[in-house]
Amino acid sequence: MPRRVTNDLLLATLLALVLSGLLGWALPQGSAVSLFQLHRALGLALLLLIGWKTGIVLPSLRRRLGRDSSTYWGCIAASALLATVVLGLAWTLNIISFDLFWGYSPMNVHVALGIGLLPFVGWHAWIRRRPNRASAPVVSRRTALRLGVVALAGAAGWTAVEPLAGLWNAMRLPSGSKHAASFSSNDYPAEIWLFDSVPSIKAETWRLRVGERQLSLDDLLRHPRREVQAVLDCTSGWWTEQAWSGVSLVEILDTYAQVGHAVTVTSVTGHRIEFPLADVRNALLATHVGDEVLSPGHGYPVRLVVPGRRGYQWVKWVAEISVS
Repeated sequence: MPRRVTNDLLLATLLALVLSGLLGWALPQGSAVSLFQLHRALGLALLLLIGWKTGIVLPSLRRRLGRDSSTYWGCIAASALLATVVLGLAWTLNIISFDLFWGYSPMNVHVALGIGLLPFVGWHAWIRRRPNRASAPVVSRRTALRLGVVALAGAAGWTAVEPLAGLWNAMRLPSGSKHAASFSSNDYPAEIWLFDSVPSIKAETWRLRVGERQLSLDDLLRHPRREVQAVLDCTSGWWTEQAWSGVSLVEILDTYAQVGHAVTVTSVTGHRIEFPLADVRNALLATHVGDEVLSPGHGYPVRLVVPGRRGYQWVKWVAEISVS
């Protein structure tokens, strides 16, 4: 395949992989299923493109390595790309699970590498750019056939990867998350958003700010108790189903907040998530999981439970709710 076509397709595929992965994180789970499938399809297409790119890279390295500093940027990008692909494949094939690397899940590392390689890829593409020549043929018959192979690989990934992955792990979700300790009260994995740490919170001094009001834990618990059975799908690559109980978020908004279209929930750590009001109709300000009070690692005294949203949006240690 011509160098220009290979490079352009590889760059486009990388950007599409990052975009589909990030959107899969951000969107409600029902809307993100097709993005997860697309991400896997693009991953298979990427494997073929890496094979063709290797035929371009190796001769170039032999000529330039040690004489052209721009090759080092490409080597960094290539190393990060290969590590990202290996982690993604190993995760899909159930070779690795959500055991921690340096305090983070392999899925977190996969995402961080995928995003982190973009500046190196961009710089490499910029310094190695060449002007297009109108006389240079881009699509020959051979190129068209190879493009067809890439498209078929992507289509195969779209339809086959999820069922195949299910053979190794039948309890896997479309997001790729693996099952962990359902209906176990506090005995499921505890994750912390990025660089947050578990805060030390005393029930008697904790306050929840809603509009102009400051609610104590006792104030909150005076409202009707509600229970929700919901799946927590963590972006670290695991999911668990638990029975959560607490107070309806809508109950609190109707009682203390102004009318609006969006709700922002903020943690004592500063982590905050904004939701359309329609997306939190079934949300819960949870104080218990199963028959136990939430542990500090799981958000004591209050965490947000939002069925259908990813785990990082289930804000722990809730301190403020605002409506706009």
